[in-house]
Amino acid sequence: MHILAIEPYFGLSHETFLTGYRSYSQHDVELWTLPPRKWKWRMRGSAYHFAERAAELGDDPSFDVLLVSDFLNLADFLAIAPRWARALPAALYFHENQITYPLVEHAPTDYHYGWINISSALTADLVLFNSTYHRAEFLDGVRDVFRRMPDFVPERLLDRLVDRTDVLPVGIDFTEHDRARENATQKAAQKVTRDGDGAPVILWNHRWEYDKNPDLFFRTLERLHERGLDFRLVVCGQSFKNRPAIFAEIEQRLAPRIDHFGYFENRGEYLERVAACDVIVSTAVHEFFGVSVAEAIYLGCLPVLPKRLSYPEIIPPHLHPLFLYDSDGDLERFLGSFLERPPVEYRDELREAVGKYHWSALAPELDRRLEKLAARA
Repeated sequence: MHILAIEPYFGLSHETFLTGYRSYSQHDVELWTLPPRKWKWRMRGSAYHFAERAAELGDDPSFDVLLVSDFLNLADFLAIAPRWARALPAALYFHENQITYPLVEHAPTDYHYGWINISSALTADLVLFNSTYHRAEFLDGVRDVFRRMPDFVPERLLDRLVDRTDVLPVGIDFTEHDRARENATQKAAQKVTRDGDGAPVILWNHRWEYDKNPDLFFRTLERLHERGLDFRLVVCGQSFKNRPAIFAEIEQRLAPRIDHFGYFENRGEYLERVAACDVIVSTAVHEFFGVSVAEAIYLGCLPVLPKRLSYPEIIPPHLHPLFLYDSDGDLERFLGSFLERPPVEYRDELREAVGKYHWSALAPELDRRLEKLAARA
């Protein structure tokens, strides 16, 4: 097939998703993209740009199916695109959604972008979410939005929407990760042993933003530091101009514990450093999938994650008691015990569990769904 993939925000997970799929798909995937800037304008205006681009191709460019992300206003695009584009069966992939995405503190609620997501989902023939948690949260969010309507609530639209939704996890190309693990081993990176020999290295590799709850993470480490628990710390991940104040504070207060603090510009260097860490901790209050966590587990880190969001889907159910803590208030006790005797015997099992997200396994599944969609059309 000839697949037209449209991505108005071609960066971060959106970029790695499409480039990974294109590399592993058996079909021809053509990318139409825009730089990852001004996300609100991308959602509002990119449909007009892509419709104009489609019109420049004439009457029959021979595409078989359309694959778009949640940043495209699919309803607007198909309303003004040429006839050949309107005739294509369309699949919509939700990396995130604007109904339930947490707002910056004190930011006013703007449901307009959520309505764009709803209209796009109702326009698409197939709607895919990156986790079961994300799918359920979005549908609950749609119900909540409909309840806010003063009258003439379109109750049946939700049933139509549910029927066309499904789940497909984010694919990850682990080729670089395998290389990083090998390089880290050659550099004699020492992982902590089952008996606790060596100070475990704790990793923070999430975005430096409020929804990842860095205050809980660093305050917990401060208390463990005061208790005299032995650990080292690597803090990386993408940061922005307006970062939470806790990062500047903790860089000074935990300085003796810190091995690295800041973003890795080089991807290979980042992966090697992660491969040399022992424990990946998340305190997120919102996570639609968790690529950085899955990557760290694949590279040999043992996870300490909240028993919520998408994390119970990543960790095998029989391992939940070992790696998922019950609540924010339970984190200090859980992590303290974890560091004293890390369950390193489960490293290989965990790595195998997240290996199911390799594009070599997921690309054929996405191919199959798009083939079915095209055949039905």
